[in-house]
Amino acid sequence: MPAEQQESVELLDAIPPERQVTLEFQNLCGWVPKVFATPGILPSFKNKNLDKGDLRQILYNVSGTCRPGSVLALMGPSGSGKTSLLSVLGGRTPDAVHLEGKVLFNGDPLTKRMKRKVGFVLQDDLMFESLTVYETLYYAAMLRLPQHMSKAAKKERVETVLKALGLTKCRNTIIGGFFMRGVSGGERKRVSVGHELLIDPSILMLDEPTSGLDATTALLLLGTLRKLAQGGRAVLTTIHQPASRLYQMLDKLMLLSEGHVIYYGDALSVAEWYRKLGYTMPYGMNAADFILDLASGVVTTKKLDGEESRVHCIACAERYLSTHPLGYFTNTPITEEELGPELWSSAQSRKQLDPNPNAEAHLVLDTGTSTDSATSASKESRWGASYTAQIQLLLTRTLKTRRFEALAQEDICQFVIVGVLSGLFWLRSGAGHSLYGAQNSNGLLFFEMMFVAMRAMLGALFAFPPQFQIMVKERASGMYCVSSFFWARMLSDIPIDCSLPSVLIILVYWMGGLRSSAAAFFANWASIVLLLLVAQSLGLVIGALIPRPKTAQAVTTVTALTMVLVAGFFVTNIHAWISWLKYISFIYYGYSLLLHIEYQGRTLYNCDLPDPENNPACTGYSGKALQEQLHLNRNPNEWPWEALALIGFLLALRATVYLSLRYKTKSRVR
Repeated sequence: MPAEQQESVELLDAIPPERQVTLEFQNLCGWVPKVFATPGILPSFKNKNLDKGDLRQILYNVSGTCRPGSVLALMGPSGSGKTSLLSVLGGRTPDAVHLEGKVLFNGDPLTKRMKRKVGFVLQDDLMFESLTVYETLYYAAMLRLPQHMSKAAKKERVETVLKALGLTKCRNTIIGGFFMRGVSGGERKRVSVGHELLIDPSILMLDEPTSGLDATTALLLLGTLRKLAQGGRAVLTTIHQPASRLYQMLDKLMLLSEGHVIYYGDALSVAEWYRKLGYTMPYGMNAADFILDLASGVVTTKKLDGEESRVHCIACAERYLSTHPLGYFTNTPITEEELGPELWSSAQSRKQLDPNPNAEAHLVLDTGTSTDSATSASKESRWGASYTAQIQLLLTRTLKTRRFEALAQEDICQFVIVGVLSGLFWLRSGAGHSLYGAQNSNGLLFFEMMFVAMRAMLGALFAFPPQFQIMVKERASGMYCVSSFFWARMLSDIPIDCSLPSVLIILVYWMGGLRSSAAAFFANWASIVLLLLVAQSLGLVIGALIPRPKTAQAVTTVTALTMVLVAGFFVTNIHAWISWLKYISFIYYGYSLLLHIEYQGRTLYNCDLPDPENNPACTGYSGKALQEQLHLNRNPNEWPWEALALIGFLLALRATVYLSLRYKTKSRVR
């Protein structure tokens, strides 16, 4: 590791003994359903009545220890159970997993208070693409660090993490993603690690942190993890297939094969262990490649094929670990008593056992650590920021993450072009007091409403799932409560989603010649904004309840078309047995409200003459008569109760979104 990087890592304070945590897991067994239900239209719920016959076992009596000051690596081929085991140890066990065994932190089960001392870095770097590196860490610090810390102290912690991880040069670069160029892959991974280092965790868990990185960048990252471990932290990480230099930096190793432990002990002693079992590693071969070949069942001998060798190595490891729970260490003897006569004779038959079984054992035991102080734990607040501060920080962050979305040139051009074209198509068609002009105005009002509402619904449908994934990750870390995220999102919708539609409303309204009144214009604008929020809420509900985008799109299409057809514009006389659908259509209420605003108190004539009021050839229509002539849903002079119906839709749909978020992101400690 370069000297500059090494010095910067030391900027992070060491964990004092009273805050150090030892992780122990004993006889962990895990099962998942043999067949998972295909995601469909309705949300699926966990079936708690499955018996063992309906389940497939993915973990088999896995035991081990991760102590402060060491790096424990979980290795194994794809599908060996590395990520599942790490999720279980980090308190993020999926609902579908049936778990048995114990996971202890300083001898006690995992609690929500202890969980906030565990840093967990996912394999997929879930971050907001439009935030800079500094903004990402800043908002995380303000939300996660304790309330008793001042704002200046929290900002200082951010600067410390930036220096420790070598992110100072890219602090003002956005994270980026598929469509936006941002930081490099190595920098992105270090930001994910820094996100967890902000809370100065006692235990740091990482799921394949070197995945997608080049050898040098991966080596620097693992060197950083070793320095963090030397500061009194317990580091637990999964690694798929490390290079030789990377493997030599590991302290302890747990090798998994289809859910079984096939080796546990010193990382650098694995070649010696397998040599004593009769599997000598070829000269010059990377140890990581050799042991992964063994765990995959591709190493053969004269008497055993690859699968038989794998099963034999699993049996030897399980028999040895039953009497040596700390694992295998360098120069530790292996005797017939420990392996049993059958396994011992099998190993002896290959005549490659260590000729000196009585060599002196060299066992290094880590010292235990004391449990957390009850006094300090009792004073610790549940949240890093107060409730109002959470809403303020999340609102500010949401506005920043959606700034590219709100100011996208394509969207600005779209609203302006559509507004100008529709204004030209209906140019002054609604001016005057004729019934013919009013029919054109009805089409303009329906188009204005439909364009804004359908665009908002589809936008919410596809924009919500990525934010939901980030929310699940942040909620698992205890950053904020669901309601604060919900209110921040709802408040951000008003400036973000209502600004550009307002431009279209202005263009369409005045170019189309709708009612020339300030009160009518602002009532029209407020109604369209209310419809937009209701349509967006429906999109959020569908996006939150239905995980598959294609299924969600199909449901949205059917729902939207049904609501449009019963709104009273395309079909005015619907059969009674199906006409009830209009009462569950927000489009029906919105269109009726816009018609009420346009024609309330007005008299229209069946001619287009200059002075229709004093011309005996013209007949005037208002109220009920106007409703019949224009085929309106209701008498335009009646009280506009449709606004209350739309508000009710908005509240009900937003409440459904909140309940869905609360259910899906419920913090569970298992």
